[in-house]
Amino acid sequence: MALQIENIEKDPLCCPQERPSSLESLIFSSHGCQVYGTALIPGGAKDQTYPCVIICHGFPGFASTFDIAQNLRRTGLVVISFSYRGSWGSQGNYTFSGAIDDAVCVAEWAHNEKNAAQYHIDRNNIFFIGHSMGGFVSINVTRRIPWLKGTAVMSPYDLPYWPAHGLDAAMHELIDSSLYVLHVESPEAIYRDVEYCCQQGYGIFQAFEDIKDRNLYFIGASQDDVAPAKTMIEPLWNQLSRHQTTAVQDYDTLPTEHAYNDVRLTVSRMFAQWIDKVLQTEK
Repeated sequence: MALQIENIEKDPLCCPQERPSSLESLIFSSHGCQVYGTALIPGGAKDQTYPCVIICHGFPGFASTFDIAQNLRRTGLVVISFSYRGSWGSQGNYTFSGAIDDAVCVAEWAHNEKNAAQYHIDRNNIFFIGHSMGGFVSINVTRRIPWLKGTAVMSPYDLPYWPAHGLDAAMHELIDSSLYVLHVESPEAIYRDVEYCCQQGYGIFQAFEDIKDRNLYFIGASQDDVAPAKTMIEPLWNQLSRHQTTAVQDYDTLPTEHAYNDVRLTVSRMFAQWIDKVLQTEK
């Protein structure tokens, strides 16, 4: 089934359906904590299933991706959004490594046969989309889960880049400016978690061997001074572009800044077109 890309910018035609579109509240379990989220489900036939997108927000999450979720739902995708432990009401303490673990738990929940049937998810076609730190999370989830259909990220923030280049102060400044909306053990615990992510090799620039034959899409912003594509995307992309693979791998750039404030419809369409390309390629 091809996605209805034209619905990015308009509501679907109103016609009788067995099951209307819906928004469902979700509770996931991650390492003993409740993680809260939502599922946006397209309307259609009673037992119809759809490809699924799991969206990972950035740090700490001010730049909502819910508009992108709504746009993608209109094309014929189930879209799951969630808040990591310690953020926006979810239980527990926030850490960067914990956010990866949480996203893995959400993916496994969506892939569960019973949950997939209840929420109309085609469990063979589950994608990740991430913005900023959510891009870092999404890439690392892809490294861990072989059955994901594809991963698309916009301005991914490569967390270990700054410490790896002796720029810890810049990282600490970013963290300190956002902790007031997160539940954390302490600022020092977050700094230690950054060190842990570095030690574990979680850097996007270090991901090549794990994801070199996966379906991947990168979008950079030419005016981005938070996660510049030159340092956050291109070290990995340059490796991928030299590698021969049958996977669908693309990289585009938009003339905008880190939050993509002026191109929300455009970036939604680009995501949908890329997902549709993967689906049609792998029929």
